[in-house]
Amino acid sequence: MNRIANIISYLTHPLIIPMLGLLIISNSGTYVADLDNRYLNFIYLSVFVFTLLIPAGLIPVFYFFGLTRNLHLSEKRERLVPLYITLLSYMAAYYFIRNLPVSFVYQRFLFAGCLSILFVLAISYWWKISAHMVGWGGIAGLIWSLSWHLNTDLMLWMIVALLLTGGVGFARLQLKAHSHGQVYAGFMVGLLTVVIVFALR
Repeated sequence: MNRIANIISYLTHPLIIPMLGLLIISNSGTYVADLDNRYLNFIYLSVFVFTLLIPAGLIPVFYFFGLTRNLHLSEKRERLVPLYITLLSYMAAYYFIRNLPVSFVYQRFLFAGCLSILFVLAISYWWKISAHMVGWGGIAGLIWSLSWHLNTDLMLWMIVALLLTGGVGFARLQLKAHSHGQVYAGFMVGLLTVVIVFALR
């Protein structure tokens, strides 16, 4: 079971969340998905480089220089420097996209991602909240917000997201990476952050 849980944890890593969110937005069947390919490709490239490639590429570097004991960043203090760098990378992605002539949905999703990392960073000084669940809570919040604000039916997306979220929660608990409270709190932080950012006018 631990091997399965490890596979789930790797495949559902928080760093994939921005790219997954963009896939959901661009395939939502709403007007926000009707985007000029030049802008869409630029958004995908920016988000891939700044929210996935750079943070993921630095994790082995931290391990090599002894800043972390393993690639999982299992201790809460070991997460701090990677989280700072990830936050800066997310902010760079947001900066590149915020002035594009595209729907507010793209900017707000990335802004919510920046806030989510900031919350995880602040909490990690005293508690090891589940970053995995923050990310997947954010995906649930994105789907709910798109459904509410764009008046569209994304029930299938939500069902799949919640099933995957349940699998992620199981994996983190099975590996004893987090307590139940850290898993549930992570989901709520991610969910509420995205929902509140989208609710702001």
